Order: sequence, then structure tokens, then C-alpha cells
Amino acid sequence: MLTQFNCPNCGASLPYPAVASDLVTCQYCNTTFRVPKTSTPQPDMGDLILGADFSKKPVAGWGFPNEDKISLIQSNPPELRAKFNPSDTFFYVLNTTGYFDDIDASVSFMFSDGNVEYIRAGLILRYQKNVGSYGFIISAQGTYMVGYYEKGSGEGLEWKVILDWTKHAALRSELNQSNRLRVIAEGDRLRVYLNGVLATSLRDNRYESGEVILAVEPSNKSSVDVSFYDLQLRDVRI
Repeated sequence: MLTQFNCPNCGASLPYPAVASDLVTCQYCNTTFRVPKTSTPQPDMGDLILGADFSKKPVAGWGFPNEDKISLIQSNPPELRAKFNPSDTFFYVLNTTGYFDDIDASVSFMFSDGNVEYIRAGLILRYQKNVGSYGFIISAQGTYMVGYYEKGSGEGLEWKVILDWTKHAALRSELNQSNRLRVIAEGDRLRVYLNGVLATSLRDNRYESGEVILAVEPSNKSSVDVSFYDLQLRDVRI
């Protein structure tokens, strides 16, 4: 029996509650979550399928749709840095060179420049060109959104909202704040974890497989500078 565990949001060391209860509130960041029965409050991670070594190019298993906007930073851990000028376009910065169906995808990222009100980044899953995909997006304001792309009336894809912008206590807002996004896609079930806290769980059966993509959105009112690191694609284990 564990006597202490770490807050999945801020990482603080916390004692197990003295009374029987399955919920606890962190005394440091005030995030409330279920007391884990093991040392890992999130679902256990499966085997690593594909990582991303951002220390040098090429990055095995990955492509660069906008390579001129990307740089690799020799830091600890290594980072992929993406810079885009003001635009109302959603830019793809890294994509798998193959399709994935059930996947446990996670990445950490940090905005270092841009207007906090307008900049966003996240994961695109099950992307198929001219067909559609799912999108899991975090803003620098501490909000997140879930949606999907589908074929529109024109040549491109149109964005549709599943869960509109929602504030979440686990997210860190403003610039120079790291956030970790984890999405577990198993069949039609989609689970979103924000800094270790389950934010939403829903079902949608539009797309079964496709590419995994890192995406960045500036806006026509702001440029954006964002760094990604510790990108992992793993087997689903729930």
C-alpha cells in the first residue's frame, strides 16, 4: 500500500488521505482528482511504437510538412521549435509517414512567443488527406477544444466542434508554461488527459485510422513560437 503519491497536475508529493475517500484535492494547485490505486493515476502506458528524436534530422518515422518553419533545438530534452507569422491557417509541423488506428499519443509543448489570446497547438489524429481527422487543441489561455475535420463543399476540409473551448484547472496558461497533452484513441472512444488529469472522454466513430500530426495555429492577429518535446506514440493499454 502506497503512503504517498505525486499530484498529476503540479507534481507535488502528497500523502494518501487519512480517511477512506476516492477523491483528493492537491493543497498546492487545488486540482481535485481520483486517488490512484497504483503509483500511476493515468492508465498504464503500453509499449512504445514510435518516438521522435528531435536532436537531429531526419527524424525517423516522421515528415515535415512545413520544414522551413521548423528548427531542432539541442536541449534536454531535445525540442522541435515551430515559428509561424500571423495567419488564419492551421499549420501542420510534423506528421507520421504511416497510418495508425488505436493509439496512445502524448506530447509536451510550450508557447514562447505570441499573443496569448490567439495562439494554439495540439495533436491531430487519424488524419487522411481529403477525408478528415480528429483535432485536440490547447490554447495559451488554459483552455482546450476537441473537434474534427471533414470534407467541405469546396476543395478543403472544414472544422467541426465536438467540445468547444473549455477552461481546465490542470492547464497552465500564459507563455513559457509547459503543458502535456495525451490522447488515447481506442476504437470509437477518445480520452483526453491534460497534465495527467482526465479532461474528457467521449465516443465518435467518424474515423478509424490515419496519420498522427503535430499542429500549430497562430491567427491573423498574432505570430506564434512554440516548442514540442517528448513525443510518444504507444500501444493502447486500458
